[in-house]
Amino acid sequence: MEKEINSKVLKVFHVIPHMDLGGAERVALNIADTKNRNIASHVMEVYRGTSDFSTRMKQELNALGVQYHTSPIRHKKLAILLFPFHFWLTYLKYRPDIIHAHTEITDLSLWLFRKISWLFFWVRPRYVRTIHNTELWNEWKWVGRIVERYYVKHKCNVSISKSVSQAYTYGQSDIPLIYNGVKVVDQKPFPHLVDGKVNVLFAGRLEHQKGVEQLVEVVTALKSDGRFHFYIVGSGTLEQMVKDSLGSFDCVSIFDKVYALSQYLGSFDYLFMPSNHEGLPLTCIEASLAHTPSIVNWCEGLNETLPADWPLMVMDNDINDFVDLFSNKLLTYDHKVLADKAYDYVAQKFSVIRMQESYEKLYAEKCGVYIS
Repeated sequence: MEKEINSKVLKVFHVIPHMDLGGAERVALNIADTKNRNIASHVMEVYRGTSDFSTRMKQELNALGVQYHTSPIRHKKLAILLFPFHFWLTYLKYRPDIIHAHTEITDLSLWLFRKISWLFFWVRPRYVRTIHNTELWNEWKWVGRIVERYYVKHKCNVSISKSVSQAYTYGQSDIPLIYNGVKVVDQKPFPHLVDGKVNVLFAGRLEHQKGVEQLVEVVTALKSDGRFHFYIVGSGTLEQMVKDSLGSFDCVSIFDKVYALSQYLGSFDYLFMPSNHEGLPLTCIEASLAHTPSIVNWCEGLNETLPADWPLMVMDNDINDFVDLFSNKLLTYDHKVLADKAYDYVAQKFSVIRMQESYEKLYAEKCGVYIS
């Protein structure tokens, strides 16, 4: 006879790097914002977020009724090392049923917590670990090889895209796939648009992954075109290079951060994403939901967010093809047809409710309970 499954309220802790702007943080919040009364969601950071974004995220969590737990430590590496001791007190108070890890910072922090706490019989939570990118442990390769053994052994992994599953090189081939869900956001006018121009947005970390070098080359080639204005929103290790290369151009506006950028995406004519690799880019999905078509490099991960016959794409991040697309082809397409095509593709595939239900089913299976 099959073992009887009992109903109960599951306490789920989403552990994120810090309360700040980021795709993984946004996914964690979207999962935590469930209407299922059998799920009690918490969000916890590894190191302390101190920006205006951190304050606004806490305000958002309060409005959603989701409990959050801040870190007393601002220094990232020190916070990782001390996380087990910080988390013990919270763990003993709430006794979470599921601990859900997001990104390598939390993966490592929770691995340390688990290894140290193994000495104590009372620490027996179940883990779920979402893999958000195709390239892992870029800074700590040798650490990654050790940590990944634990998540593979205990079958904790969940992938956000086919490309992430295929890129995983640590010995697990049967990783469950749950696409990130993205909310439709009420749109507001972006206050810095330039009238009479085709307004093109680049938004993301200013890193090689996001195709920043290609961005600079394409914009430089188009600086005298006169039809386009480019908006670059983001920060990162290539930030100074972007400012030095493009900061003096009349056709470019640069912003370090724009809080809740998703509410302004509908203001732009196009999103530009020359990414070299992606896990599953939420900004592209959010743009499609806001009826803003994306101009993309057809890389793995990014190609899962748009129809297979999408016309605004180039292969292998070819600069000449991008310049040709902007100069000769882009304005010949019917913008509304493109916007509707992209919206129809993502509206069902990346449903927040579908994502929440998939994770909640996984939580219940791991705990051997039934949740309605």
